Amino acid sequence: MEFRPDCGRCHATLSGDRSAYICAQECTFCATCYRQLKYVCPNCSGELVRRPRPGPVPSPRRSVPPPHEARVAIRRATIEDVGTVAPLFDAYRQFYEQSTDLSAARAFLRDRLSREESVVLVAEQAGRPLGFSQLYPLFSSVSLGPIYVLNDLFVDPSARRQGVAAQLLEAARKFGEGTGAHYLELSTAVDNPAQRLYEAGDWTLDREFLHYELLLRANSNAG
Repeated sequence: MEFRPDCGRCHATLSGDRSAYICAQECTFCATCYRQLKYVCPNCSGELVRRPRPGPVPSPRRSVPPPHEARVAIRRATIEDVGTVAPLFDAYRQFYEQSTDLSAARAFLRDRLSREESVVLVAEQAGRPLGFSQLYPLFSSVSLGPIYVLNDLFVDPSARRQGVAAQLLEAARKFGEGTGAHYLELSTAVDNPAQRLYEAGDWTLDREFLHYELLLRANSNAG
């Protein structure tokens, strides 16, 4: 099989270890174009599938973590878990230079969970919470389907370097697949070393689009 070096649509460079998608005729597209094309090749109308990576065949996905990884249970949190997750959520916000406010953290999580506006996955070991991730449901106009934004990921400092974050990411992937979501997305700081963790889990860097945000002034008349 010929491994083409760039996307046939946007011409983004596709290194051997970067995710790419091909049709039966080996037309090749990056992950972003794959989603925008709705998983169908525009040249032959064939289905686009993930291109195999060159080199040795990768080992099967581990079903049991090796001894150096924390053996954790990951489950979806409910409204009854707000008190358990809130300290982790507050610590996560402090990591992003926000002042500690445990009561506000509780209220925010309670609102999201009670209104079913987010999905919180919590990692536990012997009943002790080690970390969490929070996903927000959205829809994609391009792919005409549901997606999830993995907005928050945090592991207690005492439980880091034990594979907890990787297990939370895997649980998020399985949750998304189980709900029929088309894809997950996240954003992170350009200097965040967690990029290696995301890429190891087959997350791909979007090199086509820039991310903008507009800060809005609070309405002083709001009650």
